[in-house]
Amino acid sequence: MSPDVRGKQCIDEHESQLSDDIKSIPSSEHERYIAKYVELFSKWLNAHSRCASSAVTGGSGFNVRRAEKANNSERNAYKNFDEWRVNAMKSIEKRIEQNKPEAQKKSEAWQQLEKNILHSAAVIHGINKGLERGSSKALFVSSIYQKTETFAKKGDFETVQLAIDCIRNFNETMSVVITERHKFFKLAEKAEAKKESIEERSQRENQELLIVGGKVIYNYEIDRLQLEFDEKPSYSIIQELKSHAFKWAPSTGVWQRQLTGNAVYSTKLFLKSNNLFIPKEAV
Repeated sequence: MSPDVRGKQCIDEHESQLSDDIKSIPSSEHERYIAKYVELFSKWLNAHSRCASSAVTGGSGFNVRRAEKANNSERNAYKNFDEWRVNAMKSIEKRIEQNKPEAQKKSEAWQQLEKNILHSAAVIHGINKGLERGSSKALFVSSIYQKTETFAKKGDFETVQLAIDCIRNFNETMSVVITERHKFFKLAEKAEAKKESIEERSQRENQELLIVGGKVIYNYEIDRLQLEFDEKPSYSIIQELKSHAFKWAPSTGVWQRQLTGNAVYSTKLFLKSNNLFIPKEAV
């Protein structure tokens, strides 16, 4: 019932929100982010200004249909504004991560893995000493193995070796949390083999296969299977691409996923189901 007070409160709340957002993103992103924020926020305010309440205007002659239409417009405007903000922050965060030096990425990844390993190892130590009741040692051992295996599958031999050294050190100084017979200690060999495979594959020349309206790219250099279309695919095609684990890469303008045997098989199924193979007689 006090529009001036409510209006000031609304402005103050979003000014504070925008200020907090700006603090968390690089200065190079500020101008563009602020401009878009103000644009969508203003559109929402404009839509909100056309909303009316019978509690304020009175019930006599109140146009319910027009009010409902205005309310729907206001809700859509705020939804667009809110969804843009969430997606924009995620996109900026992703760009920040991508632009980090490779050495920094590896260091941060190892720090997180080390933290997880030491936490699980401490729980296992407590189980060994009878201090942790009701906890499953096998589950925590499995957690250490699976988290480290993720790096082995990427061919990150250095990080895997650090993880193994970390457990060996814990075994020697505290108590044995994973015995040397466990497959965990074979992950270094798995990581090294994967690393060699990636390096060997990266030396191969990229290959391209023409399809209807685009092409398939075997990008060995970055270990990705890519789909490039001449025009933006339909909504149904995009949904099917996502169901086949493809992700949109805006920096290169392609849909891609890691180049594996399963990726090749899945891509063939996708192309066949959508009749995207070029007939041999047309080649």
